[in-house]
Amino acid sequence: MTESKNDITLNQILRILPLRIRKAVSSAVTGCFSQIHEIVLRSSRPVCIYKNGVQYFLTENGCLTSLSDSQPLVIISANEMTECFNFACGHSVYSHINEIKEGFVTINGGHRVGISGTAVVSNEEVTNIRDFSTISIRISREIIGCGNELAKHLFESKEGLLICGAPCSGKSTVLRDIARILSSDYLCRVCVIDSKSELAAVYKGILQKDLGMCDVMDSYPRDVGIMQAIRLFSPEYIICDEIGSESDVNALLSGVNSGVYFVATMHAGSLSELKSRRYFTSIVSTGAFKKIAFLSGRESPGKVKSYIESCDFYA
Repeated sequence: MTESKNDITLNQILRILPLRIRKAVSSAVTGCFSQIHEIVLRSSRPVCIYKNGVQYFLTENGCLTSLSDSQPLVIISANEMTECFNFACGHSVYSHINEIKEGFVTINGGHRVGISGTAVVSNEEVTNIRDFSTISIRISREIIGCGNELAKHLFESKEGLLICGAPCSGKSTVLRDIARILSSDYLCRVCVIDSKSELAAVYKGILQKDLGMCDVMDSYPRDVGIMQAIRLFSPEYIICDEIGSESDVNALLSGVNSGVYFVATMHAGSLSELKSRRYFTSIVSTGAFKKIAFLSGRESPGKVKSYIESCDFYA
């Protein structure tokens, strides 16, 4: 029997969990995995599973419960935390060191594993992380059709769009679907700069997520990827996730001057939060984004709550 996408996704997550935790999680999420969006492991503390935005705890008999219940909870050990980290890295920490320095590892399927612990610092820069205190596994999913409205607007208006939202509001999910629709339904030339390997989840050159007919620059720094995409692929649209640095500003300017339309995301749950972002004013001044869309939040991932014209930012 062919595995469903849900089964494949669950297996990708289970594969990086220590055996004892794996068995309990598998039992607890059977039948409701489509509603699970995050699994959080905290050293010497109960395992948390977030279902439909609500926090639950994993019991030793493989169920989900609230902390007020008296059932014995699964407590993860420091050794199991290290085991999970090694599984996430495919037992090749060195090959993931650039990601680790940024506090995450992306596993097969595009799922982001956030890592916190004791920073190893050299010359005032984080070079590694040890003694892991928290490992947060954020589950990446496709919601086919969630980008229909935005993709139609982008194709008809021929202008750039900045998508903003709080964590877990579906920013990457929407970007992924927009890329698929623009490249396959509207036959546009689209290049995706997948700097964290989350959008396309490329594995051995094969896209694990449906991005249609996009050209994907996997694991490239955004500014480098944007410049190479312009030179190599002549894109109409460039799609990238989590912009917000000085180097992004320069790359956006180069793209705008080359006639490229950008679709990108920033972490911000509201206009006031967006205004507080360090390089936002510079990013808007590039002219790369004519409109800003705010997503609803965790409860309705991928759903647009409101729009503003970027020129109104200064109002």
